[in-house]
Amino acid sequence: MQKIHTKEKGNKMKEELTIYICDDDNDFILYLEDYIERIVKSYRRSCDFRLFDNGADLAKRFKSLYADVVFMDIDMPGMSGFEVTEKIREVKKEALIVFITSHDDKVYQSWEFQPFWFVRKSHIEDLETVITKLIVKVDEQFIDLFPVYDMYSNHNDMRINVTDTMYIEAGNHYIILKKENGIEKKVRYRISDAERMLSSYHFVRIQNSFIVNCRFIEKITSREVIIKNGEHLSLSRDRTDNVKSAFLRFIRSR
Repeated sequence: MQKIHTKEKGNKMKEELTIYICDDDNDFILYLEDYIERIVKSYRRSCDFRLFDNGADLAKRFKSLYADVVFMDIDMPGMSGFEVTEKIREVKKEALIVFITSHDDKVYQSWEFQPFWFVRKSHIEDLETVITKLIVKVDEQFIDLFPVYDMYSNHNDMRINVTDTMYIEAGNHYIILKKENGIEKKVRYRISDAERMLSSYHFVRIQNSFIVNCRFIEKITSREVIIKNGEHLSLSRDRTDNVKSAFLRFIRSR
């Protein structure tokens, strides 16, 4: 059996999450910190917390040190959570913000500021579901920062940029990487190993000879996967449901 070793630049998951918590209730901040940490640790990740009792300090800190996730109260003295969010968006448009408030009527106002989620303090247990989704999103952003993935086998080494490789085609013990710019790279590798290693990066097997990057899927029909460059690739009937599910997961992660 072919022995495979893997090595990644930057890792495919972010092992330590930088988390900001902002609330004018210090007791609640400490409670929330403990609650979040226990959930994150269950995913074998660690947390680097920054705690703030006012929005102005958080906004100032965010200018010099990004957070992966911000958990923030909406109603605070001085700058409201909405005002702080506007400041954060000026620095990092794609920042992940979770509003946490005891005021249910704020949920509709909050969508103007495009939060990742809205959690009511009376339903704090919802954080378990929210954090699960957050970790997936943080990893997605991390992959975009470190898109190069190195894989090693007894026969050859393969380096793949997961953001510009459209699909992988197999044939006669080799695989061919088809890139967005038209460049092709041929390496001796088993497509089954490539499939297993790249599934976390939203690559999906559509038939025996093809693995497609969901980033480049334009449309899925009952018989084909249409790539954004106009190519039509045959889709195996027994893989249709799996391909559609993988593509939907990718869409939801954006």
